[in-house]
Amino acid sequence: MVPVNGIRIIDKQIDNLLRNGITEIYVVDGYKAEILSDHLKQVYSQVHIVSNPRYAETNNMYSLYLTSQYVKGEEFLLMNSDVYYDANIIEGMLDGENQSKIACDKSGYMEESMKITLEKDGSKINHISKKITSEEHYAVSIDVYRISAEDSKTLFMEIEDTIVTRKDENSWTEVALDNIFKDCNFQPYVIKGRWFEIDNHDDLHRAEEIFKGDKLCKI
Repeated sequence: MVPVNGIRIIDKQIDNLLRNGITEIYVVDGYKAEILSDHLKQVYSQVHIVSNPRYAETNNMYSLYLTSQYVKGEEFLLMNSDVYYDANIIEGMLDGENQSKIACDKSGYMEESMKITLEKDGSKINHISKKITSEEHYAVSIDVYRISAEDSKTLFMEIEDTIVTRKDENSWTEVALDNIFKDCNFQPYVIKGRWFEIDNHDDLHRAEEIFKGDKLCKI
């Protein structure tokens, strides 16, 4: 709900999807859920809200788990809600059929971000972690993912094993992704647009400089 030059992060992400013809959208709520819910109902009535009352004691893998009835076995896009980015990134992620992709930035190494590595032959992604070193990494993930229908089944099987069987409700989604790469073909999509992850006030000020003049599409 934080505005970047007057445009809320959630509005920017939804607008990016609408610009690219995606209208079936699910938002998992959390902190101050009622404020988010009221806003979405007023501005984007077509958006489905999935409630996570346990947001403070779980992590984003658990939030994705709560969407199982809607997206398990379906192709879908997944994104963290603290990332502000250009709509053409979604356009690039949608290119091609039956493909799983991770949107990534090759412009530099970022200590706090998830990084990816590729198989030695460059054929696919084989690892994602914050702990990957600058020497090892291929690119930095911007936390936007495309999951094919087949890989969606595999991913949710891994998530259910993590949460239901092993009782781990506090792991990142990337932990589950990392565990399925051996069985799935995830490709890097090197972005051509702008992005910024907003974790604090300094990040917000930086994002406002990067995205000066940005506007929402009127749909």
